[in-house]
Amino acid sequence: MPRATLTTNQFLDHRLWDTLPADRPIALQQHWAYGETLKAIGADVSQTIFEIEGKAVAFALLGHRSFYRALDVTSLMRGPLWVTPPTEAQQQTVFRSLKKAFNPWKWKFLAFQPDLPDTPTAQKTLKAESFRQIMTGHSTVWIDLSADEEALRANLQGKWRNQLVKAEKANLTISFGGRKAHQYSWLLEQEKAQQETRGYSAIPTGFVSLYADIAQRFAPANQTLGVLSVSCLQERAKVAGAIFLLHGNSATYHLGWSGDAGRAVNAQNKVLWSGMLALKERGIRFLDLGGINTVDGAGIARFKLGLGASPTTYAGTWV
Repeated sequence: MPRATLTTNQFLDHRLWDTLPADRPIALQQHWAYGETLKAIGADVSQTIFEIEGKAVAFALLGHRSFYRALDVTSLMRGPLWVTPPTEAQQQTVFRSLKKAFNPWKWKFLAFQPDLPDTPTAQKTLKAESFRQIMTGHSTVWIDLSADEEALRANLQGKWRNQLVKAEKANLTISFGGRKAHQYSWLLEQEKAQQETRGYSAIPTGFVSLYADIAQRFAPANQTLGVLSVSCLQERAKVAGAIFLLHGNSATYHLGWSGDAGRAVNAQNKVLWSGMLALKERGIRFLDLGGINTVDGAGIARFKLGLGASPTTYAGTWV
């Protein structure tokens, strides 16, 4: 079986993302805009290209951390990205070469979260290349926005669709933003307060404006990068909203908020539905609803599942 050659660069070649197939979603953690944002806040991020017989077959963003100047930990989340759908042999070759590139005996460790559904086949492939699972995978919901609006609406679960109808009949106004921080800063303030009240942690709220700045700096005319904010007003009061992070042919539902007045009229249903249509209009094909947790966040999970798509559970973290 041929080997895969790994080439690692500290700079991120944005052109590589143009080689990816349009019909496969891209995880936020593997888009160059995410990598550039992390680099801007001081993180050590590199790009590795996997070649088999001189041909690039995949690439990935890797994050690096050092402890005590001796222990190196590298993470590869939701990757690699495949230039074409891989054969089983190509996948095994890349995984084997990735495993061999990190030697725990030299205090170089890899935490690998492959972009694979948690299936017996995925488990078998990873174990065959001497990977060992240390954490089960998270679940999320992907929405394919390539369907027309009528089909997307028909796919909604009945209760969710009825709530949307209620919101559409209420006196609600939707406005979109994202290019300027003041258009969504109020949502970040609500998210920060929500984290403190409910006692959970997430990506720092400052990440959003920096992500938007990175998109503006590197690709100001690209409508499929940056931030889309959706604000819902009842008369002049903001009652609900959401922020989406755009990354190529895909987007991620990053955060959402609804106050008491918004919940009374199911405003968040209209926010998410309006956001989906706006993303579709921009050329976004896939929407990642940002993870579901049926244990600690059952209500939010039901809300996301109400859009009609089935959840995907990933293979987890391997070392």
